Amino acid sequence: MRLLLGLTLSLGIICNAALAHYSGPFLLWGVNELKDIEVPALGELDDKFLRDVYSSAAAVVVFLRNGTTKLNDDNFPSFRRIIEKHEYVYSSQQELVSNPLDYNVNAEIINLVGSPSQQDVELSALYRDSVGNYGERKVLGILANRWDEPHHGLHKREANGETVAESASSTTPAAPTEEPEIDDAIYLVYKKGLIYINSPPRINTTDGFYTLNKHTVATSDSRGKEFRIDVKFQVEDTIKLTLKFRFDIGSGYWTMPKVDVELIDTKNSDWTKNYELDIEGDAPYAPTNFSYSCSRPLVFRNGTTVLTLENIQVQPTGLNGTRFGPAWDCIGFTTVPIWSGIFVTTIMAVALAVAICAILDIKPPNRFESRTGKQLTFTVQE
Repeated sequence: MRLLLGLTLSLGIICNAALAHYSGPFLLWGVNELKDIEVPALGELDDKFLRDVYSSAAAVVVFLRNGTTKLNDDNFPSFRRIIEKHEYVYSSQQELVSNPLDYNVNAEIINLVGSPSQQDVELSALYRDSVGNYGERKVLGILANRWDEPHHGLHKREANGETVAESASSTTPAAPTEEPEIDDAIYLVYKKGLIYINSPPRINTTDGFYTLNKHTVATSDSRGKEFRIDVKFQVEDTIKLTLKFRFDIGSGYWTMPKVDVELIDTKNSDWTKNYELDIEGDAPYAPTNFSYSCSRPLVFRNGTTVLTLENIQVQPTGLNGTRFGPAWDCIGFTTVPIWSGIFVTTIMAVALAVAICAILDIKPPNRFESRTGKQLTFTVQE
């Protein structure tokens, strides 16, 4: 068995020179985000959900098998044991809108070669190898079908788990896939950070005024106590703008004091502008695992460069999947209407207390006239 495993690894580690493209149906497994996900028989997985899963996984491994090989217990017994230990989702769709290689730097494609039993051993061994490198339930596995087309390079997976690529000298590499644009103001990094703005952000720079309606997938960067959510926007035909929301994570609290702005001309690599914008007034903050909510506009400024965020809710830590934690409101409890109500209530309470004290000071007479008794007389002094 060990000899067979060594032979299959040595044969299966190197992918074909003509790298295979893939098609459905798809089987996804390995990460907890797939729990309780149901796909209709003729439906498809939500593309935004897939992008979030790609980004949140520590690594993504796409296994391509020959479509004529039946996926059953007899052909893939080792793979069946892996599936039984993880969350998994099956989808009959024929293609994935988003390419996992575009959303995860540790994504790779592995062609399964040989007989079904050889493919089973190779798939199981390589997946366990990835889990050993990145951690249990942190590696997203995708099983798809292979169909071959000419490609511009040779991808090879070395025995130490790293992936290298050798480009063919006689051809030009293919252009990268364009990232899809999302028409909303919800910037989500699954289980890591979420920003919701009621209306699109507005930014005024020396180069123009932009309303940021559409964005691409949001990414995160964590370095020590600093956490960042980056969101890219296509503001003009050749101009890309990136908002980098910066968070300081402390003991028990987090704050968002700054937003960095980066402008890049895709046609002119020498044209790049960067701005560091500071919050006007108090910086958004909340306890750990709480979100921050504010109906007032937040303004970040650096000279004449101004970023305005209206009606925002944000949370960089302790996110429950795609849901905010309890909200920490910027307005607070003691608002002006509340203070007015307390003041008026206090005046009425004082007046009522004075009236009650006056009534209690009234003293009735302690003697009364009767028919048989002597008439009462009172002396009044002026």
